[in-house]
Amino acid sequence: MATYAPSGFKVDAFLCDSAVVADGKLFLHGGGWNILNSPRFPFAQDRIGIAAVISVPYTATNTMHVLELWLQDLDGKHRPIGISPGPDGQPSEQMKLVANFNHGRPPALPPGEPQSMPFAVNLDNIVFPAPGGYTFVLTIDNEEMARLPFRIVSPPGFPAG
Repeated sequence: MATYAPSGFKVDAFLCDSAVVADGKLFLHGGGWNILNSPRFPFAQDRIGIAAVISVPYTATNTMHVLELWLQDLDGKHRPIGISPGPDGQPSEQMKLVANFNHGRPPALPPGEPQSMPFAVNLDNIVFPAPGGYTFVLTIDNEEMARLPFRIVSPPGFPAG
């Protein structure tokens, strides 16, 4: 899903099983899903990856920006997310992820040309109390850039509770 903000940022983001950035490239495993199955609740998902390519406008390079990511339920309430690894090497629960970034401008970059910046985060052992809809929300400098909705359902023949 791509979103253009008044600031000129553009974000293409995906849900996946796992993601990593290496050598300026985005690598993802099991991408593009929007449904998880669980026969029991509460349910802990081992890992959810968020993969994104952020287009940084020419005029926004060489400047500090703030990226925020959080999970909300259908009622709009923020849910804890597992950031791994935490200080002790184990997943730690936080209400949102906050990251500062500053993308440089190469000297040979033509004026007006945006820069691509891959972004990946893996969230471990997120506990979902009940089936239903959830959404990851990504903002840059307090502007909403992406919403990644998904559902958690019980397979047929299993009770939802």
